[in-house]
Amino acid sequence: MTFASIRRTLRGRLFAPALCGLLLAAPPVARPAGAAEAARLRVVAALPNLGSIAGAIAGDRIDLTTIAVGTQDAHFVDPKPSYMVKLRNADLLLINGLDLEIGWIPPITQGARNAKILQGGPGYVDASIGVRVLEIPNNLSRAEGDIHPYGNPHYLADPLNAEVVAGTIAEALKRADPASAQIYDEGRKRFVTRLHEALFGKDLVDLVGGAKLSREAAAGTLDAFLDGTALGGSPLRARLGGWLGRMQPVKGKPVITYHKDCSYFAGRFGINVIDYVEPKPGIQPSAKHLEELVTRIKGGEARVILTRPYVEHRSTDALAERTGATIVTLPLEVGGTPEATDYFKLFDVVVDRVVAALAGPGPAGGR
Repeated sequence: MTFASIRRTLRGRLFAPALCGLLLAAPPVARPAGAAEAARLRVVAALPNLGSIAGAIAGDRIDLTTIAVGTQDAHFVDPKPSYMVKLRNADLLLINGLDLEIGWIPPITQGARNAKILQGGPGYVDASIGVRVLEIPNNLSRAEGDIHPYGNPHYLADPLNAEVVAGTIAEALKRADPASAQIYDEGRKRFVTRLHEALFGKDLVDLVGGAKLSREAAAGTLDAFLDGTALGGSPLRARLGGWLGRMQPVKGKPVITYHKDCSYFAGRFGINVIDYVEPKPGIQPSAKHLEELVTRIKGGEARVILTRPYVEHRSTDALAERTGATIVTLPLEVGGTPEATDYFKLFDVVVDRVVAALAGPGPAGGR
């Protein structure tokens, strides 16, 4: 754990006793009187993407609450008494894991006085379980910036990882509500089918099967499969649609990103991240580093910079003014922009913006 992570954790622990005191006198939140309402699971999602996936699977079988909002940096969410109230009677807590929420989930779960959703409890659901994690550090050093000891936590920037997460959430719902297991299984299957069609295109999924395409993509052999398999004399690549199909014209194009949170997206869609505005995670750029980026951009190495709604824009604005680079602000979570109303719309927005920026000149410095 880095010094910055420890500092956030300590901050949360200092908040927790005071917040708990505010809640000690509060009676437990009662479930609604109606039998149908009482049967609904109370699910709290730490982040909007997790809430969107859970809602797609379970529909009205759950009473869903999301803590963070899509325009927030998930590393820095202030623990509030209202979050503890939301967790008091929760049946499930869905977290991103990999220490992304280390500064705020521990204090609010401890203050909620609900043993079910404490780490190790039956309602504590770490959605990162089963995901192939990237960038697990070999060396934990403060000199490397605010790194995550368990690897890059932004795994839902690769939509294929949502298939794994959907399975984890569905199993948790089934454990908490066995009587509705079939409903959750069917909801997971619908979500995965929709995900495959959105990623590969319905035409290709109907021809090959989503499960086959998903396996090839996860193994890194999708390109070889599409190019080496013909249908009617044409390679299957001609039938590729969905988000991957839309990204084909810009595959291999270079970009600079603000933070190291595009690794999963870049790996799935084949864009080339050549540098970062942050020289190291969590470290704001120095004048020297910005000069180096100016030189690289003016030298033609990249002309697009990807950033997030919640990071400082002074550095990216300066780079755009000096080089004419196009700045593209991408949401990372559902709700990060008004159009990103669910997990699928989130990727519609992201793919559209990336393709528009990389495929054409676009307005210099546009956001």
